[in-house]
Amino acid sequence: MISFFRDRVVLVAVLCTGVALCTAHAAHAAPGTGGMAMPEVLPAASGGMGYGDPGTQSLIVRPIAVLNRTLVARGTMPGAAGRKVVLQRLDPAHGWRNVARARVHSTSRFKVAWTANRMGRISLRAIVSGRRRASASSSAAPIAKVTVYRAAMATFYGPGFFGQQTACGQVLAPDMHGVAHKKLPCGTLVALTYAGREIVVPVIDRGPFHAGFSWDLTQATADALGFTSIGAGEIGYARIKAAK
Repeated sequence: MISFFRDRVVLVAVLCTGVALCTAHAAHAAPGTGGMAMPEVLPAASGGMGYGDPGTQSLIVRPIAVLNRTLVARGTMPGAAGRKVVLQRLDPAHGWRNVARARVHSTSRFKVAWTANRMGRISLRAIVSGRRRASASSSAAPIAKVTVYRAAMATFYGPGFFGQQTACGQVLAPDMHGVAHKKLPCGTLVALTYAGREIVVPVIDRGPFHAGFSWDLTQATADALGFTSIGAGEIGYARIKAAK
């Protein structure tokens, strides 16, 4: 295993469960390495937003949330001042489920907090409470997409180990994008995000073996995500898909 406990970074990661979950696309493997030379890096995201027609409902939610932490949704509900608004999460098997409630202000604006208790790609909407009003508003309710991650810790490595072989059989190079993990099969794709950027890279190595850390990124992956700070950092991750 190649490891270098030099710099530690703050990032957020989500493990691919399919094309729908991973909005960034993996790059082609670098010849002779199996790693990724030039992955696609997405620009910073401004937030998860859903809008209805002008003058109707709106819903604004940050696109990234952490499991078991508070997610705040804001929006407008014209004509519903003083009424209760219900935040709902789409359950693929059972339809829309109520997750939080709040009251619409006199300005027709609302703010509702939910402790995110599901990982992965989540669809949210807000409707007016009450059977008749809920039925009327639900069909026009805008939907916002949020990805919920589980927290973990990460570091990155590279200098001093370029030219050596990783645990998965590649030769580590300065331009190789990948991640080291203790147990995930070699080749498992991992989507990482940091400061609104997103990148998809494969597991190419084993590690890290430092207490308290679960992920080790190559230097190229760290550079692509745009972080250079030294220090410990929290990551997030969702479900895992093993390499076939």
